[in-house]
Amino acid sequence: MHRALTGLALLTTACTPDASPVASARAAEAADASGAEASGPDAAEAAAPSLVADAGPARSSTLIVKREGGGVPAAQALRVLHVGDSMAPLVGNYLRPIFEASGRSYFIETVVSSSTLEWAGKGLLREAMYKYDPELILISLGSNELFDPKPARRGAAVEQMVTETRGRPCMWIGPPLWKQDSGFVEVLKTHLGHCQFFDSSRLELPRMADGRHPSWTGGWRWADAVWRELGGTEPVPTGSRPKLTPD
Repeated sequence: MHRALTGLALLTTACTPDASPVASARAAEAADASGAEASGPDAAEAAAPSLVADAGPARSSTLIVKREGGGVPAAQALRVLHVGDSMAPLVGNYLRPIFEASGRSYFIETVVSSSTLEWAGKGLLREAMYKYDPELILISLGSNELFDPKPARRGAAVEQMVTETRGRPCMWIGPPLWKQDSGFVEVLKTHLGHCQFFDSSRLELPRMADGRHPSWTGGWRWADAVWRELGGTEPVPTGSRPKLTPD
């Protein structure tokens, strides 16, 4: 059943951590940095005609959704599942209206301040896959893991999440580097399997006051770049201030 979400939604499950290398790694994990709740854009910002993404010219997507008789660009997926930490809605809240305008579905499942170890250890993506049965999976995770001095221990968690996509088209939206990366991004890229990596560090994104989360203007630029990477061609709407769901 389609469910419209706005702002930051908390995903709760009854799953228990698997007895796996992921669960062992979680036991050694330091507390992730606190995630700040996204705040909406100012009205002037939302309507500003000067919003221009710094992603360069549009290019063809290599991510294809298979259909009978061929395939279509991922931007034409009928059912999209976007999961992750507090960064996910900063992209998803701009992309969702495009899909919903043509009767398609875009589901956002967010766990604030979460990490790959938490998602893999609790099987959160696996549960969401069965819940929504998506054609395309977008993953926004990693911002809370950039500081880990031993990022290699997260490789098994990344691989487990990739396996839980069940081979379906998948894009992992890398974190916009808000502090020095200790090697997590390289670990992420090494363990992505069939999932495509979107390098967010190449974008110039205005930030919120916390210096960490992109502002809503930054979120629009980020979403526009992701949309074009998926093969989208129509403009990404700037939208208006969303009503946030409290933590």
